[in-house]
Amino acid sequence: MPSKNSNGRLFYRITAGRLAILALLLCSTYLVSGQFADASGNVNRLSIVLGGAFFLTAIYILWYKIRGLSKGFLYIQIFFDIILVNLAVFWTGGPESPLVFLYPIAILTACILGSQKEGALSAFLCSMSYAALFWLFEIPGDKLNDALYIFFITIAAFNIIAFLGIILAQRLHYTEEKLSYTKVDLRRMEEIHRHLADSIQSGLITVNEKGNITFFNQAAIEILGQKIINGYGQPLQKLWPTGTQLLENFRSGGKGKRQEVSYTDSNGSLKFLGISTFLLKGPQEQHLGYGIIFQDITEIKAREERLQRMDRLAALGEMAAGLAHEIRNPLASLSGAAQFLEESAPLQPEERRLLQIISRESDRLNDLTKSFLLYAKPEEKKIQNISLLKEIESVLSLMKQRKKFPKADIKIDVPANLQFEVDPSQFKQVFLNLLLNAYQALPHTDGKISIKGTAEEGDHLILKISNNGDSIRPEDLSKVFNPFFSTRPDGTGLGLAIVHRLVHEWNGDITVDSEQGKGSTFTLYLPERVVSVEN
Repeated sequence: MPSKNSNGRLFYRITAGRLAILALLLCSTYLVSGQFADASGNVNRLSIVLGGAFFLTAIYILWYKIRGLSKGFLYIQIFFDIILVNLAVFWTGGPESPLVFLYPIAILTACILGSQKEGALSAFLCSMSYAALFWLFEIPGDKLNDALYIFFITIAAFNIIAFLGIILAQRLHYTEEKLSYTKVDLRRMEEIHRHLADSIQSGLITVNEKGNITFFNQAAIEILGQKIINGYGQPLQKLWPTGTQLLENFRSGGKGKRQEVSYTDSNGSLKFLGISTFLLKGPQEQHLGYGIIFQDITEIKAREERLQRMDRLAALGEMAAGLAHEIRNPLASLSGAAQFLEESAPLQPEERRLLQIISRESDRLNDLTKSFLLYAKPEEKKIQNISLLKEIESVLSLMKQRKKFPKADIKIDVPANLQFEVDPSQFKQVFLNLLLNAYQALPHTDGKISIKGTAEEGDHLILKISNNGDSIRPEDLSKVFNPFFSTRPDGTGLGLAIVHRLVHEWNGDITVDSEQGKGSTFTLYLPERVVSVEN
């Protein structure tokens, strides 16, 4: 069965055709009224019939809006249509009336709005009505044969029209139904394509041959910003010049290979995008435009840089470990010889001072070598369950005994029930170096240090150490974990390198963020062996 929408279109079209025919008949009734016998009375009666047809048409429209096109409504419409046609034909000459053509219109209306049953019923009623009118009117004997011939031809025409009307209606209904299903499928496919495009994480933009945007997905908005949200029909050059340049390179003979470009977003942050361009083709290989698919690879690039740095540092550490061992033995000999001379030989004050310098610097070099060995080759781990809060408080108590550091307002927000499986001495070494770094960056007054720990879903631990001291220059952020890099004249540059090495030994990660006037934050990400216990 055809859909309600298709039936509605048919009903209103047929109703419009009915009104057009009625209006034409009403006009012609007065213009050619002289054709009818007893013109004045017939015109008046025909006007009543036409007025009744207009009235019933209004009733049909109102009824359809309220109840729709039901079977009962269709039978009532067929019945009253045939009555009106009979009256019009009867009052305008009977079988010889020029309005006999209204019977086929009533039949076609029933066929199109109904089905085979309604079409056959309408043809039967029209045939019976016309036959009744034929026998009611007296026909002269000399015209009887011609009248009978016209009668049978007319009856045959009614039934042929009904037959053809039924076939036409069935094909029309089938076509309407198929078109309706096709439209539904088309809308469904459009929705699938739209949701598919919006579901992928990569940004997608298509343009026509003129370079105007024809499509973009949600990921493109998230990567490029809100400026592209009203970009339909706009030149890509206006909204994203880099994309236009890539398309120009592709048009001039490029193969659409993946490229990496930098991009500054609306917040001024530098991003890296991985981009590929491609040609849009139609069924006949005609060019429909071009497409750009891209991803935000900023985090991937940062991860690659961290991995490369880890590889370089690991190689450097292996090489330096042997060197540090070789240095410690001569240092021990130098320190021992200086102490022996200082204790046993009679020395002048200047000589004793020089020996003390030798001993002191030997000890300093030995401490530096120990730190370097800790970075290059950490000691064997002794894994234990530790309370993060207790270990942090233990390190803080040691730091408070050091008088050379400025006073600081320290805030700790670490759950007491948060535990972590790690070597306690290594954790203390990591936290101590981060805390020393925070203290050394503090201003002379109003120094603040914040320590916050949280357990995330999936057994992840995040520990943040923040300070309000001097910020790290943007160009130095990528170097702070490199060995021997330090911004202080007396710094060894090994503290944060040791932290970086140990944290990665735990299969974790560490990042640093710094903002001018707000200080720096070091964030530890420890994805394994996190245990949260109840109090």
